[in-house]
Amino acid sequence: MENARYISPREEGQEADVICIDTSLIPDSVRDGLAAATLDLIHDILRQPGGREAMDAKIAARKAAAAAR
Repeated sequence: MENARYISPREEGQEADVICIDTSLIPDSVRDGLAAATLDLIHDILRQPGGREAMDAKIAARKAAAAAR
């Protein structure tokens, strides 16, 4: 991973506006595992009471913030 660069973490509780990942640096098996874990997380959130509403609200807030910029 000689082309990888370290980006310092944000303050706790702060969200990133943009995340850039060079997926060519990630081995296929790691990338596939990450994708599967992400889908599992989304499905778990949607199964929770109010999960869909919470996710929709977060997405709407992110889109509104992007539109305001």
